This record gives sequence, C-alpha cells and structure tokens, in this order.
Amino acid sequence: MKNLNYILFVIVFVRLAVVPIHADTASDRDFTARIVAIFGDCQKVKPGMTRAELYKLSLFDEDSGPLSDPNDKSFKQHAKFEYKACSLIKIDIDFRRSDLKEALPTDSIAKVSMPFIDARPRR
Repeated sequence: MKNLNYILFVIVFVRLAVVPIHADTASDRDFTARIVAIFGDCQKVKPGMTRAELYKLSLFDEDSGPLSDPNDKSFKQHAKFEYKACSLIKIDIDFRRSDLKEALPTDSIAKVSMPFIDARPRR
C-alpha cells in the first residue's frame, strides 16, 4: 500500500513539476489526470475485502487467459485482474487460502499488487 501511495505521489509530482515544462498541452494534462484516476481506482481494492466487494466495484474483471474455460469457478489463491477501461492495466490479487474447491463471494483478499501494464500478445 505504501508503494502504491508513493507511485501516486510521484505521478502527481511529475504532473505538477515536469509535465508543464516539457509538454503543456490539453491532451497531456488529460492523459496525466486519467492515469491518476486509474491509480485511484486501483487503490480501492484493499486486503480484507471479499471477492463480492471486488466485483461490486465494477472496475476489474478476472483475467484468466485466452485458453481458460470461462465456466471454471474453481478457487485460485492467486488471480490476475484487468482494469475494465483498459485491459492492459492489471493487478495481481492473492486470496486467503480456502479448503473449498470453488471460488466463493466470501473469499477474502490477502494481498493486492501495484497496478502494472501487461502488453503481451494474447494469441
């Protein structure tokens, strides 16, 4: 969480200090504002939340890969989620261990990664 706050601080600092010097166009300001908003959305996912609360945010979809079965509801302790507004932005989420074989809405989030760009080819 500290790292995410640090990155957000750096982005805001860059926005205030560097961006106006190098490129002070409306599209640059809009782009920077959008990145800050995306990082803010990513910070809404916190350890202790349930899977149901994560889905209720309506910000992320589970990224199970192109070859996975869409009907697979098995429990996975580690899962990758993609930001709905831009599928290249991802976060990794670790759920607390469960003895059950099925993913449940009550599964609790143990750890959330910092957002990252995943631009690997999907085919």
